[in-house]
Amino acid sequence: MRAVFVDANPTLASVAEKLHRADDIALAIHRNPDVTPAELPGVLGDAQIAIVDHTALPTDIARACAGLKHVVFLGTGARSYMNPEELAELGIEVHIIKGYGDTAVAECAFALMWAGAKGFAYMDRGVRAGK
Repeated sequence: MRAVFVDANPTLASVAEKLHRADDIALAIHRNPDVTPAELPGVLGDAQIAIVDHTALPTDIARACAGLKHVVFLGTGARSYMNPEELAELGIEVHIIKGYGDTAVAECAFALMWAGAKGFAYMDRGVRAGK
């Protein structure tokens, strides 16, 4: 088996390199966070696993990825980037990082509610204007 991280930015590429162990399956890191969906078949080649941070994987593109069996989506909202049911029909299983961002999203939501309720943005503008 072989995996390809298809859209790694410099930070994520560094993390992937540090976490990859000698006894893990082979991992190639494609260091272009701006890769297009049309480029994915060429980037993946015969790899069975695609690690995706944020690049769309339309079903017709996935169909052209002959060896692809698994997609590991590194975030929330995989359905915004691919159709897991259609990919399953092609024999491709989509994996997500369960709980990814749950705490951060909840904390941000509460912070925004408090900021709105207390008028922090209005007060900040006033302080910056010398009031």
